[in-house]
Amino acid sequence: MTTEYFREAHDFMVNNSTFTNYNEPPPEDIQQKLEQKLKPVTGTGLNKNKVCLEGTRTDIIKRISQWIKSPNGSQTLLLCGEAGTGKSTISHTIGSNFEHQLGAFFCFNRSFPAARTPSNALRTIAYMLGIKFPEIGTKLLAKIQENPNILESTSIQDLWETLIVHPAQVMAHPDQQVLIIVDALDESGQREDGRRDELLPLLFDRLHELPQGFHVFITSRPESDVIKYKDLNPPAIQVQHMSDIKGTHADIYQYICSRMMKNRGSGKLNEHQCKILAEKSGEFFQWADIVCTSLSGQGKGGMSVPQRYERFMNLNKPSSSDLHALDELYEFIFNDALDVDDEDAMEGYRSIMSQVLAAFEPLSQATLQKLQTGDDVDTVSSVLSFLGSLFTGISKSDNTQVKPVHTSVLDFLLDKTRSKRFWVDLQQGHELLAKGSFHVMFRDLHFNMGKLESSYVMNSEIKDLGTKLSDALTLEIKYACCWWDPHFQNMWQSDSQVKHKERSDSWVKNLEKFFFHYSLYWMEVLGLMNKIHIASRTARHTITFLDNLKVFAKVITTSTPHLYLSGMPFVPENSQLHKVFENCCNTQQKAVFSGQIDNWPDQQVILRDHTDYITAVAFSPDGKKIVSGSWDKTIRIWNADTGEAIGNPLQGHSDGVTSVAFSPDGKRIVSGSEDGLIRIWNVDTREAIGDPLQGYSHWVNSVAFSPDGKRIVSGFEDGLIIIWNADTGEAIGHPLQGSLNLVTSVAFSPDGKRIVSGSADCLIRIWNADTGEAIGNPLQGHRDRVSSVAFSPGGKRIVSGSWDKSISLWNADTGEAIGDPLQGHSFEVTSVAFSPDGKRIVSGSWDKSIRIWNADTGEAIGDPLQGHSDPVSSVAFSPDGNRIVSGSWDKSIRIWNADTGEAIGDPLQGHSDQVTSVAFSPDCKRIVSGSQDCLIRIWNADTGEAIGDPLQGHSYEVTSVAFSPDGKRIVSGSWDESIIIWNADTGEAIGNPLQGHSHGVTSVAFSPDGKRIVSGSEDSLIIIWNADTGEAIGDLLLEHSDGVTSVASSPDGKRIASGCKDCLIRIWNADTGEAIGDLLLEHSDAVTSVAFSPDGKRIVSGSKDSLIRIWNADTGEAIGDLLLGHSDGVTSVAFSPDGKRIVSGSKDCLIRIWNADTGEVIGDPLQGHSDQVTSVAFSPDCKRIVSGSWDKSIRIWNVDIGEVIGDPLQEHPHEVTLVTFSPDDRRAVSLMQDKSLTGSDTTPGNYKSIKHSQNPHPYLINQYFSFYSCHIDDEGWLHGWHSDLGFSVIIIWIPPKFRSTLLFPPTRVIISQNGSCCTLDLFNFACGKDWIQCSINNVAPVSDSNY
Repeated sequence: MTTEYFREAHDFMVNNSTFTNYNEPPPEDIQQKLEQKLKPVTGTGLNKNKVCLEGTRTDIIKRISQWIKSPNGSQTLLLCGEAGTGKSTISHTIGSNFEHQLGAFFCFNRSFPAARTPSNALRTIAYMLGIKFPEIGTKLLAKIQENPNILESTSIQDLWETLIVHPAQVMAHPDQQVLIIVDALDESGQREDGRRDELLPLLFDRLHELPQGFHVFITSRPESDVIKYKDLNPPAIQVQHMSDIKGTHADIYQYICSRMMKNRGSGKLNEHQCKILAEKSGEFFQWADIVCTSLSGQGKGGMSVPQRYERFMNLNKPSSSDLHALDELYEFIFNDALDVDDEDAMEGYRSIMSQVLAAFEPLSQATLQKLQTGDDVDTVSSVLSFLGSLFTGISKSDNTQVKPVHTSVLDFLLDKTRSKRFWVDLQQGHELLAKGSFHVMFRDLHFNMGKLESSYVMNSEIKDLGTKLSDALTLEIKYACCWWDPHFQNMWQSDSQVKHKERSDSWVKNLEKFFFHYSLYWMEVLGLMNKIHIASRTARHTITFLDNLKVFAKVITTSTPHLYLSGMPFVPENSQLHKVFENCCNTQQKAVFSGQIDNWPDQQVILRDHTDYITAVAFSPDGKKIVSGSWDKTIRIWNADTGEAIGNPLQGHSDGVTSVAFSPDGKRIVSGSEDGLIRIWNVDTREAIGDPLQGYSHWVNSVAFSPDGKRIVSGFEDGLIIIWNADTGEAIGHPLQGSLNLVTSVAFSPDGKRIVSGSADCLIRIWNADTGEAIGNPLQGHRDRVSSVAFSPGGKRIVSGSWDKSISLWNADTGEAIGDPLQGHSFEVTSVAFSPDGKRIVSGSWDKSIRIWNADTGEAIGDPLQGHSDPVSSVAFSPDGNRIVSGSWDKSIRIWNADTGEAIGDPLQGHSDQVTSVAFSPDCKRIVSGSQDCLIRIWNADTGEAIGDPLQGHSYEVTSVAFSPDGKRIVSGSWDESIIIWNADTGEAIGNPLQGHSHGVTSVAFSPDGKRIVSGSEDSLIIIWNADTGEAIGDLLLEHSDGVTSVASSPDGKRIASGCKDCLIRIWNADTGEAIGDLLLEHSDAVTSVAFSPDGKRIVSGSKDSLIRIWNADTGEAIGDLLLGHSDGVTSVAFSPDGKRIVSGSKDCLIRIWNADTGEVIGDPLQGHSDQVTSVAFSPDCKRIVSGSWDKSIRIWNVDIGEVIGDPLQEHPHEVTLVTFSPDDRRAVSLMQDKSLTGSDTTPGNYKSIKHSQNPHPYLINQYFSFYSCHIDDEGWLHGWHSDLGFSVIIIWIPPKFRSTLLFPPTRVIISQNGSCCTLDLFNFACGKDWIQCSINNVAPVSDSNY
């Protein structure tokens, strides 16, 4: 029917008569993608070699089979029994019998402590379901694409919902049966990335979220937490106990007969012996299995099977009530296999066995042997060969993992009271494996471990990367790279101080050798394995200065060659890593970066995901997580090392979240909101705990836990403070009322006995946390609302931040102020916090900066931390005091290095607030800038360096600046209603400020002869001033009905043009002050900027309506069409000195150049500013543009557009692919298909070629790329169009520190508080297929690729 009626159909499936059209990748493609993304644990699935012997366990298998086939029964079946009773064998039998319906099989095992965690179990189950059922696989890939952060999540709940529940819904067909088997649930442990107490509720309480056809079969020992869930929900869970199974003795007898009577030759057991052995086994299949395996293997001293059998018969029968029922058997086998009287033999046993059990992943004999540092090639096999009855992988020569046949063997060997002389010391194993790991890494690590062919592609784009890596990376090198540091950490646990000193001295050399000669290759391996997070773990515990590598972590994982290519140029010169690069890398082939910093940047990580202002941030007590609250009504939890979001947002508030805090144990989060509610959240499940705390309609401003975690204090908008019981959610006592104004911040003292609160009434109050009574009088000193308060760690001091821009320290006992207020912020202080040692204070402010202070002296430590583009709303120290986290209205969270507090890199240059106005001097050598920081600065237009000190005199923000025509004077206007004239050489004010305006001055300009100054103001007036005497000339110009925003003088000085908020432009007679002609009306919003053309015949205007209009200055008529291009209000316009071009700046952060005759836009917009452009101007020679911005930077741009001059230059023997001009218009440079660069002198009558040995022009990156074809994406990757390949590739990664100050043609200079401008010379940069030249000892991969 499908063929007949759906001839054009494709990409469809028919399942149970349901027709579904979908775009399903082929199954092998699904498997590859899921494997790459989910990284399932191997070796956890169905093993058909472990099934029950045919004819045994028939009753229980029948009952379980009936449960699976029942459509309406419970979805969970739990099989309980003691260790060794055969539960796992039954689970494998069921899996084998129902293989067609089997969606997933996961076996927990304590021998795999690092891999078989609950979170990994869910990822693996999801993977198995996806490859078994392609429709689930397709849905699963779609969910991962929607939420890629789920791949790094440690939340069991999120993994369950996203990876299993949602994809499973596509299988909601009535007849579709899906079986999931979870074996040995009791061995799931309680590990950091997912405890089993989070997994149990999902398996026992939430299976109803899966379609009805899903059944989950679980086996477990009857441990208390498992039994608790079974008892809580009996209707939903069917339970079978191994002790209730009938015929166990007969089944064991049948099993022994099949093993020991199979061959009718010598060495067999007779039927009677088999019967006695079965009787001796009790109800323990494991006992019988181990004895049979032992009797079938090699005995000691040539003893026959009957002789060894008699020795087993002397053992006691294991009792089902004995928790250690198998211990006697294990001790007997070890005695039988080992020569316990030979100390050398026993030392060899302890050495190898300690490594087997200490390994974080089970190892094969071959891999374990390669990790040995001695010369004996048979060390491992000589110990293990006689223990095949207790360990798997003994008789195999392949890569079968060696591990205990049963968890009870592991338990026996690690308990010294049980195993006695056979006890295994894990600390010894950790030391041996640490040594072995270094041995392997020193032997096998080298440059380009993955044999990667090109730096132009990302790891994810490399075809068959997994196959290539399996060939390139041996099992032993992968193990050593992943696990050397935890082995190193665990080897010191029980050392005495003397022994610790002796061992540590010998290990220092190993660590130094590893770091300076092998660490880069080690990071290569981690990047290729997508396990670069291991480097952060190593940094925390072993090599602390590796912690700065988190800056490059994502880059190494994304494209491993850029560990070298993007790491080498940007690693600070004074860092330890810089020395590492020097040891391993060819510095002649690297990118040359000017503007390098000496030390690591203070900013480490930027977290982005909130969709509105971030209001609060806090570290967890262990420093591993960060919690943030936002006006987007959500709370997010972040990984403090990687900056990645953990799971989905916490949702429940109906209005903006104002405050968040962790409980002291890190297990709960409390949040307050403008919706008037306080909510408590479980950090692991991210579910709300109980109902919200409520009872008051006003919004919550601040929340905090008491030090013991039993109480929560909250401050409300109406001035109330309420203490709550954190367990019951009930209010404790009456509200604390001390102010009728809103409470902005509350905090407990370290001993939990006092509460401090700050309020909008400018006061700070201290309260008795038990009685709720105020202690002493309020602390007075601030002149505006108190925004943040905190106790010092010792409880003796209080720090407060205020909207009066100051920070104060107080004696918590007397309430007296300690020293003078801390001054430095230029706007309101929003947040303050003590460091954990009480020696430093951190503050955040509306001035977008973060400052660190000495808590004893009150002095600022180093320069402000700059990076946020909007007010900082919240700051906090990490528990170790090494990091600071900040949240901002720019919707980002940033993590900073707070260790030294020293100035990092060059001194911060530029304005400390938004730049409002810029202008060139007439000789093009200087630039003047005005800013909201009240200062005027003069700059060298070529170098971007500040000339002299700032010009200080205005008491409020500077709005407009201009040079006099002779360049000797500067005029400035300000919101302080004054105009000041300055000596441009000395920086001194000339005369007194010009006073006359009653509101802020918005615009000032000199007349062309320099004798007059015109000013416009918010008071709607325009005043003309005598530039020499400072007196007003004539009457005030009164025509505008709203504030004047811009004024300009015509070139002949006879006319003045003014723009106003009333959308009008007016032209005035500069001598009489009379208005000329009619008002110019075309704009629909405030006019922001006006300028005359050099010949005085035209006027250009810009407006908040995002439009630019050109006018006839004589008739007042509009010329041509409106200039359309900006997406937000135009803030500044100017003509070029030759009158041919117009430049405009806008709130859209862009600068555009226009043809002044046609009105057409010229080229692409100039991009680089991160906030609105406020002022633009041409240099007198027309070659440069200067721009000022609210991002606090000034940029100088080269506006040469490379037009063709004269006849074509005919010199090239090959096709020309790129051509551009030099800045002085005298030379052109071209790129040919042969990759050679040729320069040409373009002076008329003197055309000739010029060969270059180095980059002849800054617009060309190298022989393949032009800056014009490049862009930097949001992640910092520089992409460029490759002239040979014909498509865009990645070139290099730029760290966040340098993106805002990187000179990118046509930008010439950047003047910014973020630091000096920097350049990147990639002319000799080895990239693409040549990337391996960056190493001193490179090994070229075999490849036919052209790139």
